[in-house]
Parts: sequence; structure tokens; C-alpha cells
Amino acid sequence: MKHSQTIGILLSLLLIYCTTQPLVIIDSKHWVITGWETGASSFGQPGKFLAYFAILNCLLFALPYLFAKRTNIVVAALVLAWSIRNYLILSTCYMGECPQKQWALYACIAASACILIMTFLPKINVEKK
Repeated sequence: MKHSQTIGILLSLLLIYCTTQPLVIIDSKHWVITGWETGASSFGQPGKFLAYFAILNCLLFALPYLFAKRTNIVVAALVLAWSIRNYLILSTCYMGECPQKQWALYACIAASACILIMTFLPKINVEKK
């Protein structure tokens, strides 16, 4: 696919943006959980991993080398796995209280899955002999 690298870079930037948006809201404690700020919860900062690896994805999409394309598949698989992990951890009900899932939580999974698809469609220049 001719534009898969450009689409992959744009999806990686979208993923970084989604990590800064509210992922879940816990009404009883008045917490708004984003990927970078989780308030007083014990969720850590799950968006940092996604953002750092999305930057690495951007770099690997931009490099024209074969090793970069192969490495990008592994990195994109890690990003998708981490997005699914974030969904499972952040959306789980605790002691009868379920958080309100926001659009960014779903967008992280969708963007990560699309990034993985774009890594399977690299533009590779083949030399004719």
C-alpha cells in the first residue's frame, strides 16, 4: 500500500493525543483518569508507555530500512497489547462501582489495531537485477 507509512505516522500521533484525553471517569470519587494523570488512584501512568512507543512507531515508519519495518511490527504488537491491558484494567468494576468509559479508551485500541495493520503493509523498494 502506497500510503501505509503516512497513515501509520498519523495514527501514532492520534494515539498520543488519545492518551492525553480522559479515558475513564469515576463519579463517586470525582476522578478523571487520563493516560498521564490518574489522580490519587493506583493505576500509574498507562499512557506514557503508549506515547513513548507511538513515538518509536513514528520513527520506524519513517525509516526506509528493512530492519525498521520488521521491528515496527513487534513494537506495534506491544502497543496493541498495552492498549488492551489498559482497557481491561481501567474499565474493570471495583467493589460494585463501574467507571464511565470515555471515547479515548476505545480510540486507543482502535488506533493501536490500525497501526498494527499498517505495519503489515510497508512500502519496500525492491531492486531488479
